[in-house]
Amino acid sequence: MNQKARKYVDLFRQVKIASAATVDEKGYPQSRIINVMIAADEGMYIVTSRGKPFYKQLIQTGRIALSAMCPDCQSLKFTGKVKRVDQKWVDRVFEENPGMNEVYPGKTRYALEAFLIYEGSGEWFDLLSYPINRESFAYNAKEEPAGFEIMETCIGCGACLSVCPQGCIKEGQPYEIAKNHCLQCGACQEACPEEAIRRIHP
Repeated sequence: MNQKARKYVDLFRQVKIASAATVDEKGYPQSRIINVMIAADEGMYIVTSRGKPFYKQLIQTGRIALSAMCPDCQSLKFTGKVKRVDQKWVDRVFEENPGMNEVYPGKTRYALEAFLIYEGSGEWFDLLSYPINRESFAYNAKEEPAGFEIMETCIGCGACLSVCPQGCIKEGQPYEIAKNHCLQCGACQEACPEEAIRRIHP
């Protein structure tokens, strides 16, 4: 795992409490609050009991999405792949999170299974600065920065610049969006008379 990704994986662990989303057998989104139990170079470890729908959805789809709110109005999001790992990781989770012993005392912990989120991509987003700041990251996967870009068909009219709430578009041929400061609101795309602005990723 590269240094940038490890920084944000560690931040998920520091925040600890995250919303975890999966899809059920009917294709409906499901979400619940979980704890990121261990952050490591190979990814993030979580646990859930075999009796929960969450367990079934992780097994069936092998996919998960996380979001968390950090101190000072910073947010994290991550989408990745997950796999069940050896039972020894349940013991490791209890070693690093001793409060779990109060919820699952003694051998009752073995109702749980441990999962490793072993690859994926995400984003850190800071709303307190102006312009705002965002940074993408990934491990064992390709970074997929989202947002908008201005194409060569730009005529330099300045319509996009005038509507950008963060002032993160600069003149040029074509004009250019500073993606690390972009809100991704799409106002520039709506204002462009030449349809010269496109979303990078859906």
